[in-house]
Amino acid sequence: MGQSSRTRLLTAGLLFSVFGAGVLLGLAADSELGASTAEEVAENSDTTDPDEETPRAERRRLYHEVGPNESQLARIDSIVREHRARTNALDEELSAEYRTGARAILLDTREAIKSVLTAQQAAEYQRLLDEFDAERATERENGDERD
Repeated sequence: MGQSSRTRLLTAGLLFSVFGAGVLLGLAADSELGASTAEEVAENSDTTDPDEETPRAERRRLYHEVGPNESQLARIDSIVREHRARTNALDEELSAEYRTGARAILLDTREAIKSVLTAQQAAEYQRLLDEFDAERATERENGDERD
């Protein structure tokens, strides 16, 4: 058997071993994570009223561990609502900054590409870009934008 054949055989064996170990680890982790059966999920979903806002009992917050009273919980809820509002505002601000920065990078990239082209190619490229941008603007106006 030649050197390259041994190398290929060894590589295939290692890949098979790594893949097999990954499968076994995945199976072991899945069985240890306490996955619910379909019957348990159906049983639990039947006990909640769909018209009622479901409490987040599954996602119990750490502050519940110290046993706050009702007035404390009400104040904590208002603090959490304020936190969410501030976080959402920050997210919107950062998203706007990202879009602005991404647009500047896109325009710089387009200019760099045009600098490589001949004048005629650059003019045709710009025409195609203008058409593309117009189509995108129309899609956004019609609400067809993909996020």
